[in-house]
Amino acid sequence: MLEATTFGNGLHYAIVSGPDGIQFAAAGADEDKMIAGLVRYIKQRCGFTLWPRDANEVITLLDAGQTADAIDLYFDRVGDRWDSEYLELVSPESVRAAG
Repeated sequence: MLEATTFGNGLHYAIVSGPDGIQFAAAGADEDKMIAGLVRYIKQRCGFTLWPRDANEVITLLDAGQTADAIDLYFDRVGDRWDSEYLELVSPESVRAAG
């Protein structure tokens, strides 16, 4: 039986939390698949959670293939307009190191 709460199954996780708890989680067999889920979340939310200029900058970075910069910018600016969000990245390596 698969334990949904077990991180040690070789997946990469992105967990987005806010003042009310976990807002979103993405998982993938590799980092690229996990990041793809996180990018979908950011694209869907940035127009609502960021000021328009910041949202446009995030989308521009994503369109230019600068994914890491776009993710950094989103989480740097997300609390400026509405509630803050925090990103935690969990890799299989970090779970093994902690265990």
